[in-house]
Parts: sequence; structure tokens; C-alpha cells
Amino acid sequence: MAEINEQKDLYPSMDDIEGLEEAILDKEEDSLEKEEDQDDAVEGIGELGRNRRRGRRKNRRNQRKSNRKRAVRRSFNAGAKSTAVKTGLTKDLTSKGQFELRRQQLPPEIQKALKDARMQTVDTAIYTIKSVKDKSDIDLMEASDDKKSGITNLNRAQLDSGKYFLLTDVVLEYAHGASADDTDPADFSFGQFALPPQILNGTFEMTLGTKVIIPEISCAVFDDSDTTKRKFLYKLANPKWLKPSMDITPKLNMPKAINNSDKVFNPAVKITLLGTITEKA
Repeated sequence: MAEINEQKDLYPSMDDIEGLEEAILDKEEDSLEKEEDQDDAVEGIGELGRNRRRGRRKNRRNQRKSNRKRAVRRSFNAGAKSTAVKTGLTKDLTSKGQFELRRQQLPPEIQKALKDARMQTVDTAIYTIKSVKDKSDIDLMEASDDKKSGITNLNRAQLDSGKYFLLTDVVLEYAHGASADDTDPADFSFGQFALPPQILNGTFEMTLGTKVIIPEISCAVFDDSDTTKRKFLYKLANPKWLKPSMDITPKLNMPKAINNSDKVFNPAVKITLLGTITEKA
């Protein structure tokens, strides 16, 4: 799958814009023709007169279409060179919107399957829960992972064949048990605990195979100080494709491990990858 060229690929194509403009123009012309045919009938204009008027309307429609195309091309070329326009295109888009802007970057067979409605796009949330007790460096998804409710919904840290996932958000949550007997992270209330200093002062990174998806960044991006968004969420300004049959490897690196202590037992983290994925229709 080719890389996305932000200056080229995220701007709508000329064909898309011209098609929309022509559809609007045709609708306007059809409405005018209907009104004029009704007027002709009321005024008693014969068939010969109607044919002449239809011919003039056809010439007028062709001229308007030609003028509209020229205007569209001028606007398109001006907008295609505008950084402000491109920035505005991606501002506040939903995950589905981000996917549609990048649809042409999918393999041809996937694009065709989506067009033919053999495949569809759906929201998804891929998650994995990992113990971090006595660990400072943790692979949050691993090839040894097996899909199991309450632990992960991804096998082998890879997407299944034929599935393409546009990653738009990453959520990192923390939880722990209330006693030493609380050993199953599936019982923990993730999202209810503030991130401890060991995590906030650590780093997060993510790769797909050998490709960097998110470079090493401060875990402070997952802090919950912004009350306008979901807690512990990091929104990617530059969404990334995750491809099938490639290792997805998010990593958490902390300056020191979180150990059992008073009121903190068997600490664990939950990573959730949010975005839009292809599925069979």
C-alpha cells in the first residue's frame, strides 16, 4: 500500500468535484425544463415550437456546463495549492471521514470490494490488557497473544488477512487490584484510576513490523487533564494505516517498575486502538 501524500491524496479529485457540480446543474436544468414545458402547454405552443425551444435549451445547457467546468477547474487549482484548505479538510473529521479521505491508498482489490459492497467499513476498538507488575519495559501486544474476552480481541498481535485498519486514536488506561488476591486484570476497573507517575514519566511508541507508527513520545499525552475528550486518549493528528498479517507492537517504557505496595496490587494497563476497519459486508 502506497504512502499517503498529504498534498496530493487528501484533496478531492477533479472528477469528484466536476461530477458533483454536473449533478447539481442537471437537477437545475431538469427543473427549468419541466417548468417551461408546463408554460408551453398553457400557452398552446405547438410541437414544432416546443422542439425549437428544446434545442435552444440544450445549447444553453451545454454552454452552462462548459462555463461551470471552467469555474470548477479554476477553484480546484487554487484550492489544491492552499495549505489552509487542506488543513480544513481534515479538521474535526470522524474516523470514518479520515478513512474515506485515504480510501484510495488501499489495495485495488480492497477498494473494489468496498465499491461493490462486498466489504464495508465499521468502527472498531482493538484492545489488550497486560500486567506491568515488576516490569519497566512492556510490549503491550505480542505474537503470543490469543484472543480471549477480558484480555484481548486480537490474535498474534496482527490483523486478519484482508483487513485494513485506519488508526485515529490510542487510549492507555491503568488499574490495579485492591488486595494481593486480586490477580486477574479482567476484573479491574480500567479508566477509573489516574495514571501513576511511573507511566506519566515514561514513554510510548508503536511500530507495524519495522515501520514506525508512533515514535517514542511522552506518556503525558495520555493524561486526562483535557475534559473535552475521552480520558487517557491520544488523538493522532496524522492517522496511520495498520495492515494485515504484520506485527502491531505498542511499547510502554517506564523509568521504574510499579510494584505491589499499600493499596496497589498487581498493576496492569489496557491499551485500546480506535479507528475504522474493513469488514465483510
